[in-house]
Amino acid sequence: MSENSPRSVARRHRRGLTRSAAACQRCRKRKQKCDGKAPRCGTCVSADALCIPSDRLVIQQVGTTACECDALRTRLDTLERRNHDLLQELERTRMQQSTNDEANGRLEMSIVSSASLDSRSASRILRPTFSQRPQAGMNRSALSSAWELWGDDAMPVNAASQSINLTELHRGTYEELVDVFFTYRWPYLPVLHRQSFVSKHLSSLLENENVSPVSTFMVNIVCAIAAAEKPAVQPGHDQMHRQFFEEALKHLSAVMETSDFECIQCLLLLCMYGHNEPQYVNIWHTIGMALHLAIGMDLHRKESLSGLDIMQAEMSKRVFWSVYVMSCSMAVNMGRPLGIQESDITIPLPLQLTDEHLTHPQTTSESLIPQATDTSTFIHIIKLRRLNAAIYQAFHSIGSTVTQQEDLRKRRDSYFSELNHWLITAPRYIGTPCTFQSMEWFQIAFHHAVLSLYRPSRAGPMPSSSDLRVCTESAIGLISSYSSLYARNKIKYTFVAIHSLFMAAVTMLYALRASPALRQELTKPVVQTNVHTFLTLFRGISNGRVVGEKCSIIVERLGNSILSLFEDASFSDGAVSAEVDIEFQSWFGLQTHTVEAPLVPGEDPQGFSPHFPDARVDIPWSDLLVEGIDIGSTDFWNILS
Repeated sequence: MSENSPRSVARRHRRGLTRSAAACQRCRKRKQKCDGKAPRCGTCVSADALCIPSDRLVIQQVGTTACECDALRTRLDTLERRNHDLLQELERTRMQQSTNDEANGRLEMSIVSSASLDSRSASRILRPTFSQRPQAGMNRSALSSAWELWGDDAMPVNAASQSINLTELHRGTYEELVDVFFTYRWPYLPVLHRQSFVSKHLSSLLENENVSPVSTFMVNIVCAIAAAEKPAVQPGHDQMHRQFFEEALKHLSAVMETSDFECIQCLLLLCMYGHNEPQYVNIWHTIGMALHLAIGMDLHRKESLSGLDIMQAEMSKRVFWSVYVMSCSMAVNMGRPLGIQESDITIPLPLQLTDEHLTHPQTTSESLIPQATDTSTFIHIIKLRRLNAAIYQAFHSIGSTVTQQEDLRKRRDSYFSELNHWLITAPRYIGTPCTFQSMEWFQIAFHHAVLSLYRPSRAGPMPSSSDLRVCTESAIGLISSYSSLYARNKIKYTFVAIHSLFMAAVTMLYALRASPALRQELTKPVVQTNVHTFLTLFRGISNGRVVGEKCSIIVERLGNSILSLFEDASFSDGAVSAEVDIEFQSWFGLQTHTVEAPLVPGEDPQGFSPHFPDARVDIPWSDLLVEGIDIGSTDFWNILS
């Protein structure tokens, strides 16, 4: 084709006719002229219409646009999920660092995140009562043996246990567990009114009728406590209590926002569960919150009862005294100050009434005969805890000073008389399944208090031979009572039971080491039997937990060292005076002995005795100090209650 060909000439428009590069979509549809102005053409401006440019003005890559959008959306979703996972991991790391619980992972962050808990309130409740390691720079002698015994304790996992779907449990299972709670645990701490709990909380949960988060929490934590008390409700369900506990935690944030009175009840229920699992609930912090709420409501004053009916008044008294009982017990067991002074309390004790009496006030009248379903057990426990608090404050508080021997004897005789009166007046029940209503439990509580009264203390750091004899008798009486309960399968694992047994065992062995006169009264087979009984109880009650084996190893070694005294001729009681071994007592009763600053033979840095006890029999005691349980510190003795 030649250059002059007509087809090579560009086509020209007629004179006077102009065209837009690309008309907008509205003009193209209407087939009218469009001036192509941006962002709106003149025609669309005149019509006040939306002007959409033609697709021909947009540069597109055919076949790639949709694919790139999908890829970008997919990538964005992936990054968002990754960001969410990283935030959760960061929160999990922070929580693990703050609780010092990396080894066992006791505070499972999946539970906390699913419950959407407020970290400022609920997360501290779920920390272990005894942290794995003391804070940096903390003097270890300021801690009691409980930190070393429970610091790495974990609940044993039974491989044969089954995972249970709580939503599929029958109504009868819930009702059975609630009955276990009110039969076995309610007499010790009557924090709930049975009829009100069933009608307001249990029924609404079982019937799915407007169930509140607080009701869900209460029912699940009550079932958790009951399942821990009686775990084998069904075969293979030995971890059921843990699942109920996890379900309750999902509603813990709602508990912190409820009314003060219901919040106190829920916190008390958490502490009751913590008695069985001290590393899953920070009992000290939780009971402190409950006590502060109770004081804030003036429940410790009788004026708070003004204008209340019989139900409200009695429940107010029961809840306050439940807080008092548990707060006092934790303070004494952990060697910490009491939460409230006796002189600040004016509210009277609860009336000796059943829950049925409160439901029908017209039948309200105190019975002279104790019943298993009334508050007679609780009232008697309150009286004991008030005695415990008085003894602890007089003899073991940090501000106590050494008392003159005569004054010390008078005060001890007075408290001992009150304790004997308490034991004599203990209520008797016929055929009750509750451990707290058995005579063995009252005997245990009595001997525990006597040990606290006569053991080495700040007011009396150097007990006499007669004081040590009383301690030995009470320690033997305590293990006898525990053995009786264990033989009838009426004693369950609680940290208080393990701890009291451990302290009684060490006290008995300490007294035998320090007093030759006591060794003359006991024979080697008797001491062997007592040590064997301790070991059986530790391993039986702890049910495979680390703390039980720890206690067993310690007591077994100390027991063997004491038994060697009966064999070595150089330690023959006939060759030794009947006086107390002051050297041994000063090592374990008076001075603070820490791992960082051990006592060196031949040195007297702070007025300490320059002599160790005999290494042939006291190496296990020295090892006990090195292992971290500071018997040499007076604080060790403060927690025996």
